[in-house]
Amino acid sequence: MILLPKNAKIIGQGLTGSEGRICLPTMLQYGTKVVAGVTPGKGGQEVFGVPIFNSVKEAIETVGEVHASLQFVPPLFVLAATLEAIEAGIKFILIGAEKVPVKDAAQIISLARENGTTIVGPSSVGLINPGRSLKIGGIGGSEPERVYARGEVAVISKSGGMTSEISLHLKNNSLGVSFALGIGGERLVGSDFADWLIALEKDPETRASVIFGELGGTYEERVAECVRTGKIKKPVIAFIAGEFASTLPSGIQFGHAGAIIEAGRGDPKEKRRILKEAGVLVAEKFDDIAGLVKEALANNINLA
Repeated sequence: MILLPKNAKIIGQGLTGSEGRICLPTMLQYGTKVVAGVTPGKGGQEVFGVPIFNSVKEAIETVGEVHASLQFVPPLFVLAATLEAIEAGIKFILIGAEKVPVKDAAQIISLARENGTTIVGPSSVGLINPGRSLKIGGIGGSEPERVYARGEVAVISKSGGMTSEISLHLKNNSLGVSFALGIGGERLVGSDFADWLIALEKDPETRASVIFGELGGTYEERVAECVRTGKIKKPVIAFIAGEFASTLPSGIQFGHAGAIIEAGRGDPKEKRRILKEAGVLVAEKFDDIAGLVKEALANNINLA
């Protein structure tokens, strides 16, 4: 996983669309360096002063080094857009589109691994780093400072809305955020909780992390294993939603495409048990999160 540097240069694929035009000014206002947009057939135009090119290759040849691409393209065009960005040498791609076909997502993830490319999403709300004035995607809306105060706690969530809810909860309890990210709630995502927690081990701005999980999938099990084996040493606080699902039949899907319990796997109670046994601090109620973060920071829990 790649942690983007301060003043990272970003391009927007599909930037001329309605979503791009809504998102772009909020990113620029926050301080994000959006250096180009890419929309085939619309090269030569500008959107809020950002030049538009016909291809990613053309954009890079003109503006120079690019650290990341943010996609504003429909789900059926995501595979082609991602292939174009990878072929052009971009090593960080954030996919905001929901309902990307599973076969396309699988191909994207495979190609990304082969090329050493970090994929965030599909269905990611974006990422924000207050200390580096970096906001990629719709995360935080037009006034992100109302929710995301600068601090030393990372927030990594399957839910875009809960990324903001947790960050606001931390702010209201005199804590701040070093990094916040929505990994997406699809059946397949390019990077999971453990990937980011391992990457944040090297981030001097982050002292602890909060993860928000839900029923379905096994991402939390991987976190537990990485904590148990010492790959993740910084404190991790987890909140797992979906308790009501234990009363319903197996195979029922809820909300996100990845929120599905199959043959007992992905049950919230089981996730909490596995995480606790590994040494992760698990919040039983949402309002417990800030207190556990403060406890972890005070005691340096899980730190070598």
